[in-house]
Amino acid sequence: MNRVIRRGILGQAFSAATAIALALPVFAQEPAPPFDKWRPKAGVYAEPGKNFQSNCDDSGGLTVDLGERSVNGHEWGCKVKKIIDLGPVSLKIDMVCNDYNLAQNINPRDPNWENRQFNEVMFIKRLDAATISVQKSLNGRLKDAPWRAAYCPVATQRARAEATLRDPVEAKQKADQERALKEAHPRDGVYATAGAEFDDRCATFNDTIVAFSGKSITTASNICKIENTRVQLPDTVRIDAVCTLHAASGREAVSVQDPNTIPNRENLMFKKIDDKTVILWIIDNGRFTGDGRKLSCCSDQVQRAYAGPPPPASRARNSQGHQETSISEKPAPAWVRAGNTNFRDDAILSVFCPTRQQ
Repeated sequence: MNRVIRRGILGQAFSAATAIALALPVFAQEPAPPFDKWRPKAGVYAEPGKNFQSNCDDSGGLTVDLGERSVNGHEWGCKVKKIIDLGPVSLKIDMVCNDYNLAQNINPRDPNWENRQFNEVMFIKRLDAATISVQKSLNGRLKDAPWRAAYCPVATQRARAEATLRDPVEAKQKADQERALKEAHPRDGVYATAGAEFDDRCATFNDTIVAFSGKSITTASNICKIENTRVQLPDTVRIDAVCTLHAASGREAVSVQDPNTIPNRENLMFKKIDDKTVILWIIDNGRFTGDGRKLSCCSDQVQRAYAGPPPPASRARNSQGHQETSISEKPAPAWVRAGNTNFRDDAILSVFCPTRQQ
């Protein structure tokens, strides 16, 4: 009897102890608190030694900015995809990189080697407050041993920071300049001098055809192949062109001087008045001829006719009985002669000069 009572008491005590244990927090099973995430200081690093300062001044051997997700070296650059903490002061970094030298060495015949990308890894470990150990893969393989990189002096870091701030400003300035250069060029299209016969000169394409995209200019007297252009902001384009007189040019035709006889080779000049009007100067004997010819952009209908494929040729006899070539025999643009007939009116008008105000 006493034995049974003793077993019951012990069983109840064990159950109570078990219940208390289950009710209490299980501290032993909680994960250890994570260590603070260490990151290398953003900036320029170079290998310590006698060339340390010069390497720093030349942007060093390594630029690390994990906040901006970038790592760059000499002629290679990487975008950081993933950062893995291996310990309190060590990292593994997964990257996608451009490496010009590696791309050419792997396949020098690849026409798109400049755009080739490589999946790489980098290991970085803190050695002291100013030095890290770096190991980077090459084409996905860790071939080179880790190397030491020291943080460059404050002057180098300041210069890098200032350059980083300048980059967007300089990019905007470059874009503005390129836009200004583009706007200085007359639009391609059919032009003619204003006056009573303006529509006739437009319809027969026998005044001026501007085709910077095709590197050619056809004037009333000359056919010119553009060799080079130089923009004088904000509205003038000087042109080096090789020109020949039309076979049917009259005695009053003005020949364009051979660029080989001109020091700067510039023998034509356009001044843009607005999107519809330009002034064309031809150089003769080293001087621009007169006040230039003021040309206006012809109508949308003329631009469409010039851009479209030529209709079948037709001939008619004039009052003297001689055959005349109609407008349908005028040559089409180069891209039409090449067989490109997939064009639309809106595409044509976006390429050519706007309609002249009537």
